[in-house]
Order: sequence, then structure tokens, then C-alpha cells
Amino acid sequence: MIDYDATLQKFFEEILKFLDKRATRAHDKKELERIKKARTQVEAIAKDPKKYADYNTRVKNGLVVAPEAFMPNEHDNSVFLIYNRAMNNIENLDSDFDYHRAEAQKVLLNMLKQMKYKNSTNLLKDFAYPFISPTRFAVKGKTK
Repeated sequence: MIDYDATLQKFFEEILKFLDKRATRAHDKKELERIKKARTQVEAIAKDPKKYADYNTRVKNGLVVAPEAFMPNEHDNSVFLIYNRAMNNIENLDSDFDYHRAEAQKVLLNMLKQMKYKNSTNLLKDFAYPFISPTRFAVKGKTK
């Protein structure tokens, strides 16, 4: 059994790891400030993801992350798209409808796999990751 709450926290950890890596390579002070602000916003969302699953709640609390914080250059917005897709599906992780819940779980696992790929420093990641199932990165829960 997969613990999706713990898997969601693992996803946020990967996002924070990416932002930390971006902060070390910031080009100037403004970019560094933008990355630090994004990091604090993601940390706040990670503390209570169910509360901030709704976009309007994130807007009211000033937790909408600027896309530029995730972009190492002006042509690569892939991590922002990964983050956004996961955020748009968080509210369905506890849905009463099996279809919505299964789809949100599938999206979360795929986005976690993509973030693991982005953060990986393995030289052979291009060969290995296509064959790895997204469930391998999930946090397994204990069954009774």
C-alpha cells in the first residue's frame, strides 16, 4: 500500500532540493531573492497541503510561486510545469470518487518520478529512468 500523504511530502522535498540547487547557481541578487521566496512559499504549502490545495486559498495567502524561480533559463520551464501539475491535483488525492483519486495519485507519482530525474546526478539516468516504474519512488505504508 502506498502512503500518498508521505509521498506528497517527498515530492515537496524534491522541489525544495531543486530550489536549493538553483539558489547556488543564481546569477544575481534578485534571482536569489526570488528563489528564496519560492522556497519559503513551497515550505508553507508543504506544512498543510490539503489547506492549500485550492488555488484561491494560495492566492489569498500569497503562496503562488513565481514561475521564474523554477526556471534555470528563459527556455526551460519544465520544473514549474511539474510543480503546477502536482499542485492542481492535490485536492483530488482524498476524493470520494475512485476515478478522480486514482488519477491524482497517478499524476503525483509521475511528477515525483520526473522531479527525481531532474535532481539526479547519475550520468546514466537517461538510460535508467525510462524503465523505472513511478511506484518505485512512492513511500510505502504499513498494512495491518
